[in-house]
Amino acid sequence: MKKQLLNLSFVAVALALYVASYAAPIEPVRTMVIPSAAAGVPALDGVAEDVYGDVQTTNIFNPTGYDGESDFTATLQVCYTPENLYAFVQITDDVDHSYEWTVGNAWEFDNVEFFLMLDTATVPSSYTGTTVQLRVCRTLDSVESAGRAPRTAFGYYMEAAAAGGWIAEVAIPWTAVLAEGAVIDDFMDYVNVDATIGFDFGAADSDNSDGDATVGNRDVQAAWDDDDPSDEADRTEDLAWNNTATFGYVTLQTWTAIDEMTQSTLNAYPNPADDMITFDVEGEVSIEIYSITGSLVMTSATNKVDISGLNSGVYVARNGNSSFRFMKK
Repeated sequence: MKKQLLNLSFVAVALALYVASYAAPIEPVRTMVIPSAAAGVPALDGVAEDVYGDVQTTNIFNPTGYDGESDFTATLQVCYTPENLYAFVQITDDVDHSYEWTVGNAWEFDNVEFFLMLDTATVPSSYTGTTVQLRVCRTLDSVESAGRAPRTAFGYYMEAAAAGGWIAEVAIPWTAVLAEGAVIDDFMDYVNVDATIGFDFGAADSDNSDGDATVGNRDVQAAWDDDDPSDEADRTEDLAWNNTATFGYVTLQTWTAIDEMTQSTLNAYPNPADDMITFDVEGEVSIEIYSITGSLVMTSATNKVDISGLNSGVYVARNGNSSFRFMKK
């Protein structure tokens, strides 16, 4: 019995050491402030507008079969709205080895991946209810893994043969990473300088080194933060798919267009609303309703407003100096 307990103790200690090493926070190699697209939502057209942030480079790792930078590079630019994270990806790759639905393993072919974790509290761990891995494959105008949002909620532009490689521009809905059952309005809780979000971006290159077009080879990989480029041992491992300890950290630039309109309070009900919303207004009624990007979408001279013609999403209503943020179902 004593020997059995002793063995169990060894197992417990070993398990504790394994968990500690697996989930221990790693100081991020990179951080980034993601700019808001309050000045204008990007058009999904393969052009990186000024609203995008600076170009983010990636580090090569797992370099088996790598022929040099002329063969494979990956860069990323991002910005966001309260509804979507927008990403503009440009890949240099001299061999097109694209995935086809149901043929082989998608992660072994040419692709890019986005890793997001809300509620990090700067203590990375294994995946949680607000962590997601999203994969976009070359030539597919669809996400191969969609998180907690339907594929139809994503937006795409794909140019599978551009400048010796390929371009992808993607609108990723925040509902893909928010907790199950959360709505878009819940995302605004993460838009401030105190909310740290785990983030990584990876790219994979298959050069079809075995000559079989139906089998991916994933000859080269690159990541924004996944591995420490100064540590040769770390550069051979890909851990972001199951362990957030390798994520970098990002914060979201304050959404100025909304903040400036929500300094004072205007009451309204119901919220969320479907067809009609009633504003609690005393005196003159001159209601303006703005989209989440700050565009005026409708006005009303009465406190009962028919919003059935609006798209689903977050809006801000103003009456004089008072304002109110509401959700249209």
